[in-house]
Amino acid sequence: MSAVAALLSLALFIVFAGSAIQKFVFSSITASAAEHLGFSKTQYVRIGAIELAGALGLISGLSATTGLWAILNEVAAGGLTLTMLGAFVFYRRAGDKFKGYAGALIIGLACATELVIRLSA
Repeated sequence: MSAVAALLSLALFIVFAGSAIQKFVFSSITASAAEHLGFSKTQYVRIGAIELAGALGLISGLSATTGLWAILNEVAAGGLTLTMLGAFVFYRRAGDKFKGYAGALIIGLACATELVIRLSA
C-alpha cells in the first residue's frame, strides 16, 4: 500500500473518530447542528456510530494489502464516502451555502481518493 493511502487512512480515522465522539457527547453545539440538519439526538448519535465504525474499519486495514483487513478498509472508505455524500445532501436541503458543506465535500473526496489509491495498488 502506498504511503499516501496510509496517511489518508490515518487522517480520516482521526477526523471520523473525533466527529463520532462529538456526536456521542452531544454538546449544545452538536445539538444545534443536529437541529439545523433536521436530526433528532438519537439519529445524530447513530450517525456517530456509523462514523466510528468506518473509522475503525479504516484503521484496522491500515497496513493490509490483501485479505479481509484490506477489504474492510476499502468497504469503510466507500461507506464513509457515501456518508459524506449524504451529509452534503442534508446540508444543501438545510439551505447551506458552500461554506456550510465544504467540509463534508472535502472529507468525502479524501475518502474517495483513499479508496481509489488502495484499489489501484
